[in-house]
Amino acid sequence: MNLRFSIIIPSYNEGDDIRLSIESALNQDYLEREILVIDDSHDNTPSIIQEYERMGVRLIKGKQNGCCGARNFGIETAIGDIVVLLNADVVLPKDFLNRLAAHYHSGADYVLVESLTFNTDRFFARFTEMQYRNYEYARLGEKIEWTEGFSARREALLKIGLIPGNFKLRFCRDWLLGLGLKNAGFKKVIDRSIVVSHKSPDNFKEYWMVRKARGRFGALMQYFLYKKSISFLIFKFIAKDVIFILRFLTILPSFTRAYKISNYPRSPFKDVVLFWWAYFLQELARAIGEWEGIKLVIRNK
Repeated sequence: MNLRFSIIIPSYNEGDDIRLSIESALNQDYLEREILVIDDSHDNTPSIIQEYERMGVRLIKGKQNGCCGARNFGIETAIGDIVVLLNADVVLPKDFLNRLAAHYHSGADYVLVESLTFNTDRFFARFTEMQYRNYEYARLGEKIEWTEGFSARREALLKIGLIPGNFKLRFCRDWLLGLGLKNAGFKKVIDRSIVVSHKSPDNFKEYWMVRKARGRFGALMQYFLYKKSISFLIFKFIAKDVIFILRFLTILPSFTRAYKISNYPRSPFKDVVLFWWAYFLQELARAIGEWEGIKLVIRNK
C-alpha cells in the first residue's frame, strides 16, 4: 500500500523564495502527495501561490499565529500518512519522497535528513553553513532532533499534541516536535545521504535580522518554556555579554573560532577575517535580541 505524503509550507511574506519550495515539491517523482501552503503574508506571496493552484497546490489562509501555529494548522488540515515540513526557501531532490517512503515502509516514525546551504558564494551564507557544519551539527550528532526537510507520521504528531504551547508572545520552537516524538518513544531515522538544500541569509540586513530574532526567541523561550524568572535572565544575559566582550577584546578566542569555522575543504582558511566579522555581528545581534526579548516580556506581563 502506497503512503500518502502531505508537504506543508508555512509562508509569511516569502515572495522572493516561495517558488523554490513549491516547484521542488511539484517536481517529485512520487505522485501520492498533496502540497499545502499556510499563508499569513501581506505581500505578493498569495498571488504567487495561486499560480500553482491548477497544479494541485492548496493555498490556505493562516490564522496569524506564527510559524509554529501555521505548521500545527497544516498538520491538522493534512490528509496524508506522512507530513513533510518545509520552509519557503528549501529545495528538495526529485527522489526525496521516494527515499523517505522506503524508511517509513521499514518502520520509521520520523526521519531527519541532511541539509546544505546552496548560496555559499555569499560570505554571510557561507559562514552560517560552516558554523552549523563544524560546530552545531557536529556537536549534536545523533542527538539532533530537527533538520530542514523534517518528516514524521501524522498520527504520531497528533499523539504528542503537535508543537506545544500557546504563548502570549511568539517564538520559534519547531524542534520540540522531534524532541516530543523522541520522548514518546517513536522511532527516529537519520539519513544523511538524503540531502535538501536551502537558502541562508546572504546580505547584512537579512543576516542581522535573523541573528537578532534568534536572540529574542532565546529569551522568550527561556521565560515561557523553561519558566526562568526575569531576574535570572537579566543576570544570565549580563554574564553572557561580559564573556562576549572579553572574547573579542582579547582577540585570540574569537579568531580561533573563526579559524576553525573557516576550515572547510573547498577553500581552507581563506575566510578567517570575514568569518571573524560575521561571528562578531552574530554575537552582537544575539545580545541585542536577548535584551529586546526581556523588554517584550516585561511590557507584556
